[in-house]
Amino acid sequence: MKDKLSFSVFELEKTDMPDAKEVIRSGYDYVSWGKDNRFPQDLYDMYQNSAILQSVINGTADYVFGSGVISAFDVVNDKYETLEDVVKRCVFDYLIFGGFAVQLMYKGGKVEAIYWLDFQKCRRSEDEKKVFYSDDWGKYARKALEYKAWTPDTDKGTCIFYYKGHKTRGIYPVPMYIGALKSVKISTEISNFHLNNITKGFASNAIISFNNGEPDEDTKARIEKDVKEKFCGTDNAGSFLLLFNESKENACEIAKIQDDKFDLKYDALSKSVKEDIFIAFRATPTLFGLPNENNGFSKQEYLESFELYNKTVVVPIQKDFERAFKAMGFVIKFKTFQLDDISKTEE
Repeated sequence: MKDKLSFSVFELEKTDMPDAKEVIRSGYDYVSWGKDNRFPQDLYDMYQNSAILQSVINGTADYVFGSGVISAFDVVNDKYETLEDVVKRCVFDYLIFGGFAVQLMYKGGKVEAIYWLDFQKCRRSEDEKKVFYSDDWGKYARKALEYKAWTPDTDKGTCIFYYKGHKTRGIYPVPMYIGALKSVKISTEISNFHLNNITKGFASNAIISFNNGEPDEDTKARIEKDVKEKFCGTDNAGSFLLLFNESKENACEIAKIQDDKFDLKYDALSKSVKEDIFIAFRATPTLFGLPNENNGFSKQEYLESFELYNKTVVVPIQKDFERAFKAMGFVIKFKTFQLDDISKTEE
């Protein structure tokens, strides 16, 4: 009887992506937002870990905020924050999450105080009449602070003004870069790969043969799991397998696979990823201090890019904020970032 050849093939696990799905669950007063109710937290993690996304959001926030906010209001709460402070933090939330939230306290029919509220910690009821706030939205979290949602006729008590923009038909907003989430995720993994490749050496591409008989199914499953953990994913670029053999005769044979220039493929992918992110924001790299690959940094190109970006992205966001705060009783006006200021400074 011929020897039986036994082998197994395993599929790499899929990468978890942020999920914006809204879920109404029985027994919960709020609508769950994303997988494990963590979509905004996932967005913030991506902002923290993607240099490209962070650069675009920070740069756009600077353009939107301009030279500050003109307002008749100075200190607006017991933290000694000005209305300008509150607006600036809301701008960042809007660019990261697609919306923002503020807490309003009324007294005598007028707003006595206004506070910025961390948007990623807010959830809403299905009828959008209540806003829930919690520092920890765990998978099974039920307890949260409950507030009334702001309405135009609100004139007493404490309520939450929850702004979700105009680009969603659901309970929660979507960020400007919703169509580029995969590219943002890839950008973080590319950096992760290169870091591990540098610190650990070469990426592991090897066929591993155990020459000590066919193990039982449980043992094979455990070995496959160990190999996955050692060799799969950007966290394991350049890792190695430590082997313990009973004897030389039963040693594990390792055949090196030809280098497929994976690092070069990552570099090519990086360019495509950057393009996707900038397209999502309708922006160009020049706006954020990144040189053009063909002709470097051009002042004229920057001025032309800014003029278009200011008209199509920055000003519409400013108008949305001015209308939103006016509805709450705060008249604000952004001091627009002027192109002439750039020219004078450079001269």
